[in-house]
Amino acid sequence: MTDNQPVAPLTIIAIFAGIIEASALATLPFLSERSQTYYTWFLVGFPFFLTALFFLTLNFNYKSFYKPDPTEQKSAPEPAGRAEPTETVTMMFSGPDAQTLIQQHVMQAIAQPHVENRQWRLCNMDLHQCVVLSTTRLPEDPAYGQ
Repeated sequence: MTDNQPVAPLTIIAIFAGIIEASALATLPFLSERSQTYYTWFLVGFPFFLTALFFLTLNFNYKSFYKPDPTEQKSAPEPAGRAEPTETVTMMFSGPDAQTLIQQHVMQAIAQPHVENRQWRLCNMDLHQCVVLSTTRLPEDPAYGQ
């Protein structure tokens, strides 16, 4: 299983319940009659208890079961006077040279003269990673040395 593939919380509960049931199959015949009674009640109650805890947590804190969504992460506030990009170029790379190609394209984008309000989105499909590069003109302000 890859790191990017989410695991459903009910799957985790099913794994725990399966481990308990498998251990019961292996150990129940070797226990005394009184211990078998307690262990049988445990086998009946444990999956129910786990499921009840799951739904209580889901009801009151549902975000705790999942990784944070990258689109929900807060970004830094945009500087005042910043123009929106007029053009966005998206390039997707895959394979062993993907990272090198992304670096080359970033260097080319930086070296291009007189490019204003443009945005490049360079994605490495193997790493599930995107680099966003944007260029804008500095505002006409004496603080910037103009």
